[in-house]
Amino acid sequence: MTVAGRIGIAMKIVLPFIFALTGSVANIAGGSTALGADASDQRKLLAEGPSAAIDTVAGANGSTASTRTAAPSITSFSGKPRTRFQIGEDAYGVHVADQSYSLTNPAPQTLRFEVHKGDYAWYDSASVDRAEINSAVTYPAGTPITLTYQFMVEANGSNGAFVNSATGWFIVGQWHNDDDASGVGTSPPVALNMQGDHLQVLVRYCPPGKSPSNGAGFVVTKTLWTDPTPVVTGQYHDVKVQARFSNDATGYLKVWIDAAPVVNYSGPLGYGVGTNWGYGIYRSSAPEIAAVNYRRLTITSGSLTPISSGQP
Repeated sequence: MTVAGRIGIAMKIVLPFIFALTGSVANIAGGSTALGADASDQRKLLAEGPSAAIDTVAGANGSTASTRTAAPSITSFSGKPRTRFQIGEDAYGVHVADQSYSLTNPAPQTLRFEVHKGDYAWYDSASVDRAEINSAVTYPAGTPITLTYQFMVEANGSNGAFVNSATGWFIVGQWHNDDDASGVGTSPPVALNMQGDHLQVLVRYCPPGKSPSNGAGFVVTKTLWTDPTPVVTGQYHDVKVQARFSNDATGYLKVWIDAAPVVNYSGPLGYGVGTNWGYGIYRSSAPEIAAVNYRRLTITSGSLTPISSGQP
């Protein structure tokens, strides 16, 4: 059942990654800020929880890193917390509340995530709501990565609107730091976040030799892009991300939505260690029921050309 159906609204919604083209591309070089708020204005987006990474892609450079692809196939599916299933070659850990609706597999290539107020993972506090999965693959710092998928949300307001009153954060996708390697808990180096009903792309980095802990004061947070238009609902949208996580001048992040470039950032990115991909819903606790759908995920490392057995 969709969120709309659950609250008596007949219309489905998609939380698209629709970025109105009037917002233009955020071209940012050398770590300078454009089209975004100061770091002091950003709320602390908390880390994904205990590190889920158990595998590491060999090599730290684009010329040496091996290629791994998370193909659309979802196998050995489980929606139960503390379990794992496969997307293509890679294992994903399940970080959800123990509810039947938290994570489902409604179609062979599709995952659906739903949260209610009070739904959190076993390691969370009651101040957050979470329904996410995390890749068990860690990509070393300096590895070129290409991520593609399709993304949709369901309506939870009247007339197909997306309602989000979370006052802290509402993450719908994140590249998560290898906190075991850093030795401290961190916020995600890249987060796709909802600010109300507007999508944002946030990045973070910490200078080499400094602690990336949230409380240490060295992490720089930048909003690279905020959609000036509320999210459009009711259909899937293509998402493409290219990144190199390196906390020096060689880092970069590029984002396209429905083939339109919206972010082109060059500069420090991350905390100098590996990252892994996680997606679903992770928010500061809020009263609205929210649901998102994802399909056709591919991840390629060591190349800027994504490889997939089933392109969107």
